[in-house]
Amino acid sequence: MLNDLYDTLCNAIPHDESALFGLPVKDGQPIWLSVDHNAYPALLLPAQTGDARPDIVLRSVEVIFSRTCAIQTIGDQSQSGCYTIIRLKESDPEIVRLFMMILEQRFCLNAPPKNNAEIAANIQEIAALFSKVSNDPRDLIGLWGELYVISRSGNLEAATRSWSTRKTAKYDFVTDSFVLDVKATLSSTPKHRFSLTQLRPHRAYDAYIVSLCLVEAQAGQTVGALMDALSIRIDDLELRSAFLKQCLVKGGRDIYRSDLTLRPYPDSETPLVLYRADDIPAPEVSGNDPIDNVRFDVDLSEISALDRPNSILDF
Repeated sequence: MLNDLYDTLCNAIPHDESALFGLPVKDGQPIWLSVDHNAYPALLLPAQTGDARPDIVLRSVEVIFSRTCAIQTIGDQSQSGCYTIIRLKESDPEIVRLFMMILEQRFCLNAPPKNNAEIAANIQEIAALFSKVSNDPRDLIGLWGELYVISRSGNLEAATRSWSTRKTAKYDFVTDSFVLDVKATLSSTPKHRFSLTQLRPHRAYDAYIVSLCLVEAQAGQTVGALMDALSIRIDDLELRSAFLKQCLVKGGRDIYRSDLTLRPYPDSETPLVLYRADDIPAPEVSGNDPIDNVRFDVDLSEISALDRPNSILDF
């Protein structure tokens, strides 16, 4: 919806630096999408003139609360009113595409927020997100592996709810009964890096490792395509919005820009190889030793895997 509107608006970029060219998001809803002279997109939500609040101004995103706006529309007509403006200060098509998806899930599929406090609560996390995400190509490979595990799970929404929100989390999935970390590599050898606490956690809980060898192939999927295919299968709108934001945190700003097409290798019915963390060898460190943050590589080729990995992936 918003991406299609943005494409239409980009055919009529205003020349006046103070002007916005906009279209209503959908009939019966007082929400507008607009572009300025830089082709920067902005979502305009109805607001009250007396609902004052400090603006949010970050490197890539800004939120301007309760401003009187005049929007030029098709046919040189104009629409004016008081709006809160959520503006992306970038026109890169792939960044805009992701931003539009997140805004659509958060603001356009339900009733619009009632006041600026609700808007701020919803946008603060998104605004900070677009200002802090990184661009490490390894993040895309890691995200691809985690999304593939979600795609193979017996319960997609349960797997998504179990998905760790931090890129630096010790485990990628945390449930009430077990924890699971996904190791993806472009090597044909299942050699991965571990931390000692991943394989030998201090607390008593079942820990598992999924190993996934990937290969670049025309028949594969980009991480953006895999993300889109999963997001439309999530019926819960709040969860879908959280899922998209999490993909941005874990994959960085190149999610849609990357043309890296991947598939599991070998391409079999069970490409995921599951191990108990206890079965993977690890160095021994005494509790009295002044040693911390131990990391090491393990080749899993000769390690015994579990026979029924799908039973764990039911979540």
